[in-house]
Amino acid sequence: MNKKHQLQVLHLSQVIDLLPNSGRLVESGTWQGNDDYQDQKMFVERNLRVLFDIENLQLDKIGADLPWAEDHFQERVGGEPTNPGEAYKTWPYAKQTEEYMDDKVFSHTYQERFWPKLANSEEKGYYIHVGIRYNVGDLQDVINQLRENPLTRQAYLPIFFPEDTGAVHKQRVPCTLGYYFWIEDNKLHCNYMIRSCDALRHLRNDVYLTSRLLIYVANELDLSYGKLHFFCFNLHVFQNDVYALTKKENKLWKELIG
Repeated sequence: MNKKHQLQVLHLSQVIDLLPNSGRLVESGTWQGNDDYQDQKMFVERNLRVLFDIENLQLDKIGADLPWAEDHFQERVGGEPTNPGEAYKTWPYAKQTEEYMDDKVFSHTYQERFWPKLANSEEKGYYIHVGIRYNVGDLQDVINQLRENPLTRQAYLPIFFPEDTGAVHKQRVPCTLGYYFWIEDNKLHCNYMIRSCDALRHLRNDVYLTSRLLIYVANELDLSYGKLHFFCFNLHVFQNDVYALTKKENKLWKELIG
């Protein structure tokens, strides 16, 4: 196995291992907009940065929930702002996720945020959303921007929208803040900012989904794959989930070393 790949996966495992060993134990407060977690505690590591070399990262070996993660990625980049979509049905925690549906839809989906121009339509009677002054952009606009101006410093795809500010609707808001792309030495790189991430349910899937997005955009631009800079403001695991997380990580490590 590629030694560099082993180091990358070990690095991710070490980040996860920080939580129960050196993470700060804090009150969880609300979680996913749900007050039911008020009495639980979680281990937290703040402001983490993990670097991944996408060219040498074997995504099928990082422990993402496949095939769900790939199905969901295809849904994200499919060009349709569906809600709820289909991939959520095969998510390992689907029953838990369905608790957050309101009138059979979620407060948001990532495909809505990738393709916001046509989101929240009734019977696909699509209409164009506008911002304060201009029409909104989408993933394709970011790709076009990079193609037209490879030196741009503006290629950012936001996922956290103004309607999420202050959580005024009292619903779930996206964990992902957004993706910043730049080109250097004919390689596409990405800074991924995420405000909050559950190490048991989401971290490895987030790495997979963001890596696939970098690969997708790079392929659209006929570029090589660069680095993924993964910034997490709050990586956490519930105290009650530490055993499940440790068991999962031990299994992944055994599979890695054979």
